[in-house]
Amino acid sequence: MSRVKIGFKDFVKQKREKIFGSEGWNPIMAGVLIGLVNILSYIWVNKAFTVYTGFLNWGQHIYNVFELGSIAGVPKLVPLLEPTSVGNIGTILGAMFAAVLSNEFAIRKVGNKVELLEAITGGILMALGVSIAFGCNWGGFLSAITSWSLHGFAFLVGALIGGYIGLKYVSWKVEKVTSLEPITNVEKDSFKVRVEEHDMKTFTFPISALIIILALLITYYTIIGSPMIGGLFIGFTIGMILQRARFCFVTAFRDLFNGPENARALGIHKGIAIAILVGSIGVFALKYMGMVKGDIGVAPVYISNVIGSLIFTFGTILAGGCASGILWRAGEGHIKAWIALLTTVLTYPIFYQLLRPYLINYPRIFIPYFIGWVQAFIFMIAFVVLYIIFIYYLEYKYRVSKWRGDIYEIY
Repeated sequence: MSRVKIGFKDFVKQKREKIFGSEGWNPIMAGVLIGLVNILSYIWVNKAFTVYTGFLNWGQHIYNVFELGSIAGVPKLVPLLEPTSVGNIGTILGAMFAAVLSNEFAIRKVGNKVELLEAITGGILMALGVSIAFGCNWGGFLSAITSWSLHGFAFLVGALIGGYIGLKYVSWKVEKVTSLEPITNVEKDSFKVRVEEHDMKTFTFPISALIIILALLITYYTIIGSPMIGGLFIGFTIGMILQRARFCFVTAFRDLFNGPENARALGIHKGIAIAILVGSIGVFALKYMGMVKGDIGVAPVYISNVIGSLIFTFGTILAGGCASGILWRAGEGHIKAWIALLTTVLTYPIFYQLLRPYLINYPRIFIPYFIGWVQAFIFMIAFVVLYIIFIYYLEYKYRVSKWRGDIYEIY
């Protein structure tokens, strides 16, 4: 059997097409990478990857430009030196970089007035939910659990409920709109559960421009000796992972109980479980050895975490993206994501100022301090195992009860 020799240039091209091809990355592999990056984030910038503190910083700067700091608060740092803000910038750039290399970058207009209203309303609800829940799907859930904070588990309860309510809303919306006559296929598509392309204008974004932006930021941080180069790298990596794996928390919680449509959601939940397993073990070691303080990433826990998570998750379904979702979708060129992003950035500082003082004194429970290090480790392993069993049970239940001879895609 003869082998066809190819040049190094063609070899690199093949590898590039495999990494940035149309198939995307497996969500379980993405989960492993997310877990590792979260550990690296603790080592490099002394915190887990989060999002909304950066949004708070952006919003406060905007309000202070117009001398409205009294309603939003005063920012502590400039955006390029605030760790979470830098991570958010990196996430947008990383997603844009991946989208350009994958030929998936395009300016996607908002489909209709309903979507515009959803983007604005969703952004507001997300900001309100985060203010109550002490975090988004990262700082309140994934990074919270891997930081061994009890409030992350409370968030999960609210997210499951909020996702189910969001599914009911989307189902109602589809039925309501498709019952109108006359209605075109394009109009129907704009109300599908899955994200569709609207008035998409594709063009080649110069990859050189992204490289120049990154080079300027890296040079700036190097000159001033700032560790924020780490935050930029963490965010950039997260953006690439989320974009290539289509790692969407909205899909995960909205479609979890959506019968025939839940295959993708189950795959993402498997990735989330793996990210929790990998990240929590790494952070456990860092905190146990005293390399990272135990209380970092730990927030107050109360019933408000569940309520806030419910509100936030429903808001993400309206907005079409979670906290990180609107960042990486913005990097892909989704105008709806940019609208939701601007809305939540402008409203979060106000909710933060109004609500946080009433919630800040609830107990912060770092699980290893509460039940002991060994017991906490056993608890986390048991949680992840039960989480995975639950996801596979839903997959089994669907395959047995809904099998029609079609191929069921397993992630």
